[in-house]
Amino acid sequence: MSPRFFPALVLASGFALALAACSAGPSDQSTIMRPTPGQTNGGNGPVLGSGGSGNSLVIGPNESGGKTGADPNDKRDIPMREKVCDASGKCTCLKLAMLGTLTSAADDPDTTAFTDWLSTKSEGTAVATNIPTKPAAVDAAFLANYDILLVANVNGWTFSADEKAAVQKWVEAGGGVITLTGFTSTATEAAATSQLISFAGLSYTGTTEAQWAAPKSGEQKPVYYKGGTVDLKLCMNWNGGTASTAAKPFITTPIKFTPQTDTLQKLTLNLDYTGAFIGWPITAPADAKVIAKDPVTGGNMAVAKEVNGKGRIFVFGDEWVTFTSLWEQTGTPSNPTADMYNPCWVPPTTDVPAFFHSVQTLYQTKQFWFNAINWVAPPNGCFTIVDDDVITVVK
Repeated sequence: MSPRFFPALVLASGFALALAACSAGPSDQSTIMRPTPGQTNGGNGPVLGSGGSGNSLVIGPNESGGKTGADPNDKRDIPMREKVCDASGKCTCLKLAMLGTLTSAADDPDTTAFTDWLSTKSEGTAVATNIPTKPAAVDAAFLANYDILLVANVNGWTFSADEKAAVQKWVEAGGGVITLTGFTSTATEAAATSQLISFAGLSYTGTTEAQWAAPKSGEQKPVYYKGGTVDLKLCMNWNGGTASTAAKPFITTPIKFTPQTDTLQKLTLNLDYTGAFIGWPITAPADAKVIAKDPVTGGNMAVAKEVNGKGRIFVFGDEWVTFTSLWEQTGTPSNPTADMYNPCWVPPTTDVPAFFHSVQTLYQTKQFWFNAINWVAPPNGCFTIVDDDVITVVK
């Protein structure tokens, strides 16, 4: 097990929220060249489809790597969010607050790729504010400023009964919440992070190492590519690169998502896997939906719940989805041989150049983030992203 002791970066307040990640350029065989969504082959021959998880939504005009449209499956009776522009012409669609920090005790908790993604790609249509210390009051006046709460490392924070009730009322009226855990993996973390979601019957559980979700033994679990049958986990074990993007993905437990339908469909669209390493499992009530489990322990790793037919909560059991190591990979493949005997190499096709599998093809971490934020957000037709690698769809 890798000890967790290095400090992590903390987001600067007022960054613009975006939904895309940095992409490596196709300069040579040591640089990943990713296939375009929809037509892929790798590991096991051609695979056609809309995405890794097998969802069958239809991509609308200008909605692949471009702009989102209103979701026809979203019938919630809450006000549609519209674009609002100030006197200077700056326009905003969604407002997000990140409670706590991304500070982690992991070996290499670099979050540069994630924070860059949050600051560059939404064309200003979604703005996030970092709130690294406990506000004086999380009340109706505070919550009225936001559409989404992202609950990160809030260890040491205590919310009063009135604050918890205010969040419950805000969610019941249409607010969205995303929570992460595993920043310290200490005995008090599960309870601390559960404070604002326990009203919905959701919570993180566990106080000892034996109860950790996504344990180190997860590295022995296979990873497949878009319905294939060849284990490609070793393809994430690259040589060289930076400390945060070389072999780190290989030690994670692969978390595979179960495709959903109806109002949950966009939560798993084009999403097969992401990785996790030492978090906490989630307790889910009967009216919540478990969309991913820990393949080692069988515990719940990703749970979604709609509240009062209006608000939405998405709970994930780890924090490594914010780490650069799960967003991009630099260096060279451990096996750089470009031939049919190397399962990590994918030959070119008419539409897709050759590439080597890496964390960027085997884990869909930025798609995970797009889906999570897009699902918990209130209905809107003004939120945009600019990224060819993130699939945005309407029915």
